[in-house]
Amino acid sequence: MWEEIVTLCVELRLGVIRRFIVLFSVLIAAATGMAQAGASPAERALLRMANQFRAEHGVAPLAWDSALARAARVHARRIAAAPEDLEHQYPGEADVITRASREGALFAAIAENLAGRGQNPAQLHQGWVNSPVHRTNLLNPKMNAVGIGVVERQGLLYAVEDFAQTVAAPKQAAIESQVIAALQKAGIASARMTRAARLNCDSQSDTAEGALLVVHWEGPNPGQLPEALVQQMSRAAYHSAAVGACPGSQPGQGFTTYRVAVLLY
Repeated sequence: MWEEIVTLCVELRLGVIRRFIVLFSVLIAAATGMAQAGASPAERALLRMANQFRAEHGVAPLAWDSALARAARVHARRIAAAPEDLEHQYPGEADVITRASREGALFAAIAENLAGRGQNPAQLHQGWVNSPVHRTNLLNPKMNAVGIGVVERQGLLYAVEDFAQTVAAPKQAAIESQVIAALQKAGIASARMTRAARLNCDSQSDTAEGALLVVHWEGPNPGQLPEALVQQMSRAAYHSAAVGACPGSQPGQGFTTYRVAVLLY
């Protein structure tokens, strides 16, 4: 019976710890049958049920993400080894963001459902459906991918669903083009000195030859200029800018960000 599955539920997004019967959920913030290589029958069943549930509520299906699945299986093995004490992060273990990024996932948001002591995949899924927090993760329209890990221990199933809003790795030139377009809308022409700006981005130097001002920032939206830069441009008569992009300063954190240097002339 489902009532036999007793665990905790921790919702970190709201900054409070709540106790529930069964399961966990934490929210940090597409073809369903594609690329499921290595997925077990139980994992495939949970994916199928998740997407059927989303379809019933008018939500687009989740694509299978192998990187997320690898991360989910790693954690599923941990919870199966400690069935009386399910956690989203055990002592000495990385958090869900780091686990997913280490496996190669790129995302703008990530969420996780856990369950234990299930007799079959349908029972695990129904438990998530019956829990408001887990149900929210299942039906979140911003999430477009999922990786699922299921481990069996003494005849019972332990499962992890890692959901994500996946994004493509940004291209350097594409990022620079978006920043240049935003600057042009603000009346600043392109100085066409990309190489100098890229070198400055890499070095994180506050000065550049001939530049009146150097501004650096890091974030996920290349088309949105930071407020500090907008204010600086309003205070002085800059006529052109060179833009260079480089990798973010926190590689491996999973969230797809970029660093930009703008040299104002």
